[in-house]
Amino acid sequence: MAAMTYNIDKTEKEYIHFDGKSIQELKAFIYPDKNFEDCCGTITYEEDKRKANISIASVHGYGVYIGYSNSEHIYLSLSDKTKLCKVIDVWGDGLFVSEGLFISPQLAWKCICELIETGEMCKEVDWITSDELPEEGNYI
Repeated sequence: MAAMTYNIDKTEKEYIHFDGKSIQELKAFIYPDKNFEDCCGTITYEEDKRKANISIASVHGYGVYIGYSNSEHIYLSLSDKTKLCKVIDVWGDGLFVSEGLFISPQLAWKCICELIETGEMCKEVDWITSDELPEEGNYI
């Protein structure tokens, strides 16, 4: 059975850290009522010798950024290639992510669930590699 590690910080109304154990707790923390709270962090999937990780950043008005990595590659969620050079300050303190990497909350939640269930990246998401991001862009 796969082991999951959650390390999420929510900044919606106040700073709150989450490192719970279940997907139900995670959903209640960052995705209540099918609306993402402003948050940033990582979810790690480990099973035998296989390990995958996703980084997430949610910002109201933009959606949710997902970065998927395994031992071989880093993939970034993509919504709009024309907005990859424009960056959004996720925390308000210099943590920048390209605007074109933010996807819909519903698709982001599906991506998180697939990682938790299978350790794989969601096939419904358009992905680019980190090498495809323009120099002016950024990801976490």
